[in-house]
Amino acid sequence: MDVFDQATELERIERESALRQATAGSFQEGPEWIDGKPCCRECGDPIPEARLKAIPGVGLCLACQEEWEKDRA
Repeated sequence: MDVFDQATELERIERESALRQATAGSFQEGPEWIDGKPCCRECGDPIPEARLKAIPGVGLCLACQEEWEKDRA
């Protein structure tokens, strides 16, 4: 395994770890469904599809998640 393969593997491990931490520290209830669209439980804005794919079952939009985490710190 060369240095590039090692760097790629390290990046994969760090990304998976970050996703696990984000999922563990996120608001645990799923999204609120409004007119068939997943929406933030806090502000009601639609949650982008990319966010839902990155963190399945997430219940808050990015802005509300950051505020929630800031309040917990």
